[in-house]
Amino acid sequence: MKEIKAMELTAENFRDYGCLLSSSSAQPLAQNSELTYWGKVCELKMGDVASTGILYGHDREPVIKSLERHVSTPEVLVALEGDSIILFGKPAPDIGNIDDLKAFYIKQGDAFAMHPGTWHWVGIPVGGKSSKFLVVFASGTEANDLEVRNLQEEIKICR
Repeated sequence: MKEIKAMELTAENFRDYGCLLSSSSAQPLAQNSELTYWGKVCELKMGDVASTGILYGHDREPVIKSLERHVSTPEVLVALEGDSIILFGKPAPDIGNIDDLKAFYIKQGDAFAMHPGTWHWVGIPVGGKSSKFLVVFASGTEANDLEVRNLQEEIKICR
């Protein structure tokens, strides 16, 4: 079984998989005593209608056996409750070499948008609790743009 150590989620090290939405190093478009606002942190083409969902990641062994992707749809995840570790593969027709997969430590409050075709799986909660995510993607993605593949070798995620 291959082991992969989780790394911190930053805009720089997540660039191959998507955009980090929960922070920006750019100058804010507006800033005053009432607010600070960054625009166009990430632009996403999602079709005519976006759909939202709630995803719970249940406490379990930190072993990943398969990955999924949405070939033509970006996916946004917002960590509403709990911290998790999520395994990612770069957008490609195949999962590719498991040595190229990366695990990221996702903290409660983190938000990111995955590029279309990015391989991923349900987060593994940290600390023995469930995690809760807001999911946003084009309406119908679950039925019309979902591909799941088994890994050639199981992967154990380490903190």
